[in-house]
Amino acid sequence: MDSPIDEIKGVEYREKMVAVDGAVRLKVMVFKQTAAQDKSPVLFVAGWVSSIPGWAPLIRALAGERDVYYLETREKSSAIIDPNASLTDDDFSIYQNAADIIKVSEHFKLNSPQTIAVGSSLGATSLLEALKKGGLKVGGAFLVGPNSEFTAPRSLLWMLSLPASFYLPFKYFLIFYLRHFRVDAKKEPQQMQRYIQTFNTVEPKRLKHSARSVILGKYQVWLDLETIRVPVAIAYAASDKLHDLDNLLLIARRLPFGKLNPCPTNLYMHSEKLLVDINAFEREIRY
Repeated sequence: MDSPIDEIKGVEYREKMVAVDGAVRLKVMVFKQTAAQDKSPVLFVAGWVSSIPGWAPLIRALAGERDVYYLETREKSSAIIDPNASLTDDDFSIYQNAADIIKVSEHFKLNSPQTIAVGSSLGATSLLEALKKGGLKVGGAFLVGPNSEFTAPRSLLWMLSLPASFYLPFKYFLIFYLRHFRVDAKKEPQQMQRYIQTFNTVEPKRLKHSARSVILGKYQVWLDLETIRVPVAIAYAASDKLHDLDNLLLIARRLPFGKLNPCPTNLYMHSEKLLVDINAFEREIRY
């Protein structure tokens, strides 16, 4: 089977559809070392509308030295969902993502202290939710810009009630909004291009359910953060406008074993350069 990020020397690639309930199967891309390595396996959960090409430089770097399991959450178009299932907003909530992550970790026998969880944005928030009260039993988590809450301007909330068929014009609005208000498109044009490519691959109905769940459901990450008893690194860039810096700092303070991992740019956090930070974190928690 061909890898979506090209062949990596010494790495076997395969895909697995994992049943997380009777109606939903999630895609997991497995990058497996052909020779034994003394590195912790990584369970990777990307953000809300992230796709693997946007993470290719980092995944290639990680998979070059350890096993990597890249999980695509259920709002992604890769998920196989029974067309007869009557799914609601709650079926696409962060709480459901957390339950899915735990089931996938158990399927691959990753629910152990030897594993490091890595995630970004909504994926990072879902990992925090999974870690609460010891649900996900990994050795530590390296999280890029976890969201503490999800808000939208009152003037835009009406869009969440539109049929999914209205997604196309809404997509162009989101791209305009990101380009002009949330991403420094001049300094980081590659990052902006990745977001555009990602928006072109999402599944409208699932995306709508997910957005309604976190925004109308008024999700916040704060409850039970103190029950996370493993080391967690919060990576952030001061130039990143997509995530609330004050809340990222507060998440790190509220976590019993939280630490901050400053990075120069958003692009850095999506590049192979982040491997240095992840390896340093692994050394801290292993020795």
